[in-house]
Formats: sequence, structure tokens, C-alpha cells
Amino acid sequence: MLKHVALEVKENDIQSFYVNILGGTISEQFTLSKEEANEIFKIPKDLEIYKLKLVNLHTKNQDLELELFVHETIEHDCLQHVCLQVENASNVFQKANKEHFWTHLRKSNKKETYFIKDHNDNMFEISN
Repeated sequence: MLKHVALEVKENDIQSFYVNILGGTISEQFTLSKEEANEIFKIPKDLEIYKLKLVNLHTKNQDLELELFVHETIEHDCLQHVCLQVENASNVFQKANKEHFWTHLRKSNKKETYFIKDHNDNMFEISN
């Protein structure tokens, strides 16, 4: 199941476009350390990330979550990824690692997040 879509944006677009135009609501903001940003995305600097919920205005059910990576120098395709929610994320991660695909395990606040890439550098975040 699709969990979220990650996009690379300039900070001024968050309020003016994603909130004001698309009607999104910021649900979380956090910083990815430069070490992990470099390991995962090859960007050696801290990255501010906003989680934004887009809600269907007719039913008030959550339709989609966006992760907006603030990066003032847009380098297309370096931050984009698809997050898939699966039953056992660690099994998918271990299988990718065993088959020699690129993998990265991120641990923060008692939570593990799994990243894998295919051989074309398409990145997937795998979560439970």
C-alpha cells in the first residue's frame, strides 16, 4: 500500500502551494542529519522535512501524505522516493540486502526505517 510520496521543494512553496493551494496540513517537521542525508540521498547537509497531509475535502479521510524535503538547490531525483507500507518491512529489507541491492537502515526514536534501491537508483522507503 502506498504510504507517502516524497518531493524536493523550496521552503517558500510549503505554505504558498502545498498548504494554501492544495489545502494540506503540516503534521510534522523534523531534520535529517547531514550524515544520514549524505548516506541516503548523497546530499551532505542537514535537511528539513515537513510531513503534510492532503485530505479529501468531501469525506475528511486522509488520501495522501507528502514528505516535503526542503532543498533550495533543486537536484531533481535525489530526494524523490516512494514509501510502501508492508506487513513485514524488515523481511523486505533483508531480502534486498541478501540480493546485493543498496540498503540503508535508519534508527531514530525507537523507530526503524528501511530504505532500498533498485539498480536504476529508484528509492523505496519500506515501513510496517
